[in-house]
Amino acid sequence: MGDQLFLERFIWFDQKVRSSRWPNAGSLAARFETSVKTAQRSISYFRDRLHAPLEYDQSRKGYYYTDPAFQLPVARLSQAELLALLISRKLITEASAGTLGDELGNISSRLGMLLAARLPGRANPEEAFSFRWKGINPTDPVVFQNVTTALLQGTLLSFCYYSPTSSACTMRTVEPHHMVNYLGTWHLIAFCRLRNDWRDFVLGRITLCTVGHDSFDLRPHDQWQPFLANTFGIFQNRKSFNVKLKFSPERSRWVRSELWHEGQTEELLEDGSLILTIPASHEVEIMMEILKHGSHVEVLEPEWLRGKVADEIAAANCRYKH
Repeated sequence: MGDQLFLERFIWFDQKVRSSRWPNAGSLAARFETSVKTAQRSISYFRDRLHAPLEYDQSRKGYYYTDPAFQLPVARLSQAELLALLISRKLITEASAGTLGDELGNISSRLGMLLAARLPGRANPEEAFSFRWKGINPTDPVVFQNVTTALLQGTLLSFCYYSPTSSACTMRTVEPHHMVNYLGTWHLIAFCRLRNDWRDFVLGRITLCTVGHDSFDLRPHDQWQPFLANTFGIFQNRKSFNVKLKFSPERSRWVRSELWHEGQTEELLEDGSLILTIPASHEVEIMMEILKHGSHVEVLEPEWLRGKVADEIAAANCRYKH
């Protein structure tokens, strides 16, 4: 059945049967504002296609289960699995754009009904979890849909891309291989035919996006995987370097609870200071993270990065003297 309310109908009907409320086509139709014939077809589907052991009691004018041990196929998920599904749905919905978020939102109430029937307590499962993002780069719904379409269909994608390092907008034709959401912002990892190399494109900087008709051969996984996990942050260069930072005793209590990268190492000094060493590859991104800690952090290595941070602090100091 193509009706989006199908799962809600089945869950509602199942709950009424289990609580001995003797539901029938009339009550189902009234609950979901549909015709009695449509409701009866839903009940027949439950019984014949999903093998629900439903029988009609003439005296009660409603249905009951001949096998009380019957469970909905989706209800066989454990409580932990249902919670994981709900949280994942919330995470993806709040980080997505346009129609994808809308479609996932349609699933929300169905999961909420199922969870409400399975979980103890009175909390509304749909209102129990949320996610907050900072510095989100908004994505146009049409761009998001076109990018995901090209990615899943394995076709070329063309768009105009605005780079933050220049004021120019260049036309690109790319081979999309992977999408990643980093701190609430969607990125496309793709092979750029203009640059003849791999690039990380922020969807919020894409305009005039069109899905091509030509397909392409997927390139080896190990060519684009380094863009995801080799070093700190999302912006990756070919060469990586280790950054050694010293945090004050006051700030170290905060930093020790953070994971900047899976390959980081920590050394706690006697005075409470923290030496944090992390692999990085993009100086601008790591500098922004360093500078947000102000006087509570010192760059120990590499020397060239220490100099860049010192120059940035000096420039900021000059600006505030005027």
